[in-house]
Amino acid sequence: MAAVPVAQALVPVGAMGLVALALIAGVFRIWAAAIVLLIGAVISGVPTLTPVRAVEACKMSGQLTVMAFNAKFAGADPAELSALIRTTGADAVVLLETDEELIDVILTDHELADILPYRTREVDPRPASGSVILSAYPLSLEEDILGSEFDQVSAVATIPGAGGVRLAAVHPPPPTWQPNGWLNGLDDIATWVQETPDGRLIVAGDFNASFAHPVLRRLASDLRTGAEAAGPIPWPTWPEEKPVPAFTTIDHIFARGATPTDWDSAYIEGSDHRAVVAQWSLCADNRDD
Repeated sequence: MAAVPVAQALVPVGAMGLVALALIAGVFRIWAAAIVLLIGAVISGVPTLTPVRAVEACKMSGQLTVMAFNAKFAGADPAELSALIRTTGADAVVLLETDEELIDVILTDHELADILPYRTREVDPRPASGSVILSAYPLSLEEDILGSEFDQVSAVATIPGAGGVRLAAVHPPPPTWQPNGWLNGLDDIATWVQETPDGRLIVAGDFNASFAHPVLRRLASDLRTGAEAAGPIPWPTWPEEKPVPAFTTIDHIFARGATPTDWDSAYIEGSDHRAVVAQWSLCADNRDD
């Protein structure tokens, strides 16, 4: 049922509500109620925090800055998007819900073709389906990621002096109108991640799930999240443009064989998602020795 994942997404909001009620109870010196409410907030809220893990012990061999952004039916402002790509120095940009027109405007009209000269194949023209990876480095070994009615694609970026890193653009359907497809889509991404042999892998996009969802915690159990560079508090990425403030973090950049060193998000006019940007220090791939 769609109500279950929606309720899970609201768990962080509920935990904050319990904290507020505990403070009110404390003001009135109703200590037992305050303690019970705080315990409830901890039990419900801790699993939803961004997991922060120990720094991976590995020899570093380079850096990669990755941006992921849902352009909302290709309606995002191309000038703002292009400016963000430039200011962040993104080496790879994962765009969801894009079309060829938006890509062309970014690369041609806003002169990013020299900065991001490589890309994956032409995007699916259906509404909300188009996904692309734009890259500063050559792409090869391109393949589709099955399991979603939306376009999902991956390719290996070859970084001079650092070797190959497989990049993946993912976009499972939302749970609100397709709960079974949402759950199966996330499970299929998790299976793909487990079966992909690449030692260095970065999976980015609109996952339509936060750490409040057990299915996302399972998917990311063996991965690092770029957001941990900003600490354990999850910074919401959706819905950005609605009257209700953004309350859930569903846009992510995950990796293995890399350590996050910086993370940020930004609003771009025309989309209800915030763009997320993560900088990674890549672990040396032993196969490149």
